[in-house]
Amino acid sequence: MGNVAMKFTDKKISPWGRIHLFHNIYSKMEMRKVISSLPLPAKGSNRSLEPVDIIESFMVGVVLGARRLAHNGMLRSDDVIKEIVGWKHSSPSASTYSLFFQKWDVEMNDQFFPAVQEKIFEHVGIKRITIDIDSTVITRYGTQDKAAKGYNPEKRRAVSHHPIMAFCDELKLGLNAWMRGEDSNSSSEMEYCLDELFTIVARDRIGLIRMDSGFYNKEIISKLQNSDTKVDYLIKAKMTTKLIGRIYEQTNWHRAKKENSPYEYSEFDYTGQGWGSAQRMVVCRRKRTQEEKLSTCHLFPDLAEKESYHYFAFVTRLNLGCEEMHKLYNGRGDCENIIKELKYDYGIDGFALQGFYPMEAAFRMTMIAYNIMVLLRENLSMSKNKTRLSTRRFQCISLGSFVVTSGRNRILKLAARGKRRHFLEKIFEKVDPIPPNFQISHA
Repeated sequence: MGNVAMKFTDKKISPWGRIHLFHNIYSKMEMRKVISSLPLPAKGSNRSLEPVDIIESFMVGVVLGARRLAHNGMLRSDDVIKEIVGWKHSSPSASTYSLFFQKWDVEMNDQFFPAVQEKIFEHVGIKRITIDIDSTVITRYGTQDKAAKGYNPEKRRAVSHHPIMAFCDELKLGLNAWMRGEDSNSSSEMEYCLDELFTIVARDRIGLIRMDSGFYNKEIISKLQNSDTKVDYLIKAKMTTKLIGRIYEQTNWHRAKKENSPYEYSEFDYTGQGWGSAQRMVVCRRKRTQEEKLSTCHLFPDLAEKESYHYFAFVTRLNLGCEEMHKLYNGRGDCENIIKELKYDYGIDGFALQGFYPMEAAFRMTMIAYNIMVLLRENLSMSKNKTRLSTRRFQCISLGSFVVTSGRNRILKLAARGKRRHFLEKIFEKVDPIPPNFQISHA
C-alpha cells in the first residue's frame, strides 16, 4: 500500500451530512415554536445562547450518539451542522449544558415535557392505541441525587434510578417517562404518572393499558377503574398466597385451541386485599419440565399434582377469551426491546448530572429525540422491520458532506455514489414532500 500524505484544509466538512432528515421532521412538527412557547430557564446574560438552541443541539447530539454532555462537544467544530440546522452560534460546551440543566426543577419538568409529548402525539392518527407501561433500572456510578441501593439485576448492590416509561405499541412511540430515585418499586408514584399520561393522551383514545406484575396493586387498579379515568387494562398478577389458593381450587381447566400448545386456562372473579370490587382473573398453566419440578412435590405428595404446573394470571376488564388474553399480553414484550434501544443507542442511561430534576430533564429530553426519530422512521417507511437508531444513523445520517455557495444559494454537497446514492435519493423523495402537520396512521 502506498503512503498517503496528510494535509489540513479549511473547508467546512461534516461526517453527518444528513442530520437534515431529523431537522426536517422537527421543523415540520413546528417543535421550535412549541418549545419556545413553554417555560424555559432564563438566559444568564444577553450573550447567552437561546434556551431553545441548547435543547436542539442536545437532541441532535443524542441522535448522533452522544452519551455524555462532553460528547456533544463534537458539534462545536461542525459548521456544516450549524448551517443545516440554522444556528447563529456554535453549539454549547459541556459546561453550558450543565449550567442549563441545573436550572430545571420539578415544576418546570412537569410543565414542559407533558406539553411537548402531547404536541408530538397530535401527529399520530391512530384512533385507539395500546399503551405498554414498564420500568427499568439505570445504574449510576457517582453520587447522583436520589440514587440509592435497591433492586438492580444488572449490577448487585450498585446505586441506581428506576424510571417508568409508557409506550404506544402501534408505533413504539414514547408517551411519557418519569425518573424515579432511591429504592422505588414499580408502582410507587404510578398514580401521578397515570394522571400525566391522561393529559398527553385523551382517555377515549386509549384502547388498552398493559403492565407487568410490578404494577399489580390496589391503588393502580382503583385508578384505572375510576369513573373519570376508566380504561381497559391487562395486568399480570403477583402470585400471592391468597391467589394461589384460589387457583388450586379451580377444576374447570380447558386446553388451548392451538394444536400442540402446552397451556390450559381457567378464570374466576377475584377480590384482592383492599380492592373495592371483584375483578376478572384469567389463569394460565403449563406442565413443568423435569428440570423445573419442585422438590416440595416429593415432600408433600398431596401437592404434587398442583405444583407440577407453572401458573401465571392476569387481572383485566376485557371480555376476550382466555387464550386471546394470553396472546394479547405477550405483545407487550416489545417494550423491553424499546428500552434496550433507548439505553444502547440513545444513551438514556447517560447524562448523569448531580441534581435529580436536571438529570430527569436530560432523560426526558432524550425521549423527545427518540420520538422524532420514530416519526422519521415511519415517514421513510425504511423497512417492514423496526430499524434501530444505529442502523438509521449509518444508512441515512452518517454521510460526508460540505457546503458550497452558488450565487446567493448555499448547496449541501453529499459524498455518495452508486447504490448508496440511489438509496438516499429515494429517501429524500419521501421526506421532502411530507406536508406540515402530517399524521402517522396504521389504518
